[in-house]
Amino acid sequence: MATINRIEFAEFGPYKVIGKAIRTKHENFNPIFPSEYETIPSLWNRCYSDGTFEKLINMNEYCPAETPDGYEGYIRDFNNEDGTFTYLAGFFMKADTPVPPDYSSFEVPICTIAKVWIEGEEYDILTNAHKLSIEEINKHGYEIDWKNYFACEVYTEARYGIPKREGRKTLILDYYIPCIKNT
Repeated sequence: MATINRIEFAEFGPYKVIGKAIRTKHENFNPIFPSEYETIPSLWNRCYSDGTFEKLINMNEYCPAETPDGYEGYIRDFNNEDGTFTYLAGFFMKADTPVPPDYSSFEVPICTIAKVWIEGEEYDILTNAHKLSIEEINKHGYEIDWKNYFACEVYTEARYGIPKREGRKTLILDYYIPCIKNT
């Protein structure tokens, strides 16, 4: 069972998130079920195998020191009618970073974000991160900032990458969502 390990609220941005993007559906997270949409796992596999991440890593002069040491799964443009959304696998970079050809990018304005740590087994944290984060944000007197809305899975090296490579079952996923204090 996935649980909240920690939450903090912090000023964030401005940044640009750069990587490869797809349009997909939430239920399409599991690659076992056929779909007309590319799956999130297939996007990650493609980005690891085609040099997407290496190119971004080599642009280290554009990587802000204050952003996490990991990979980001950036989510935006959710469509309630058909259940689709945009998902980008990439990195947060400085706002003035040039976007390489064939890459996608989105501006991330200055905003307050909730940084939520979700702990548990991989499938549980990935499928429950958003719901658990929203609940925790509300418990702390905040609400979603719909003007600047995005959600972002942050796969840090220390809490996610290293434990996964070591074969640990329990991982921690960082999850970011813009929010505002209830008045």
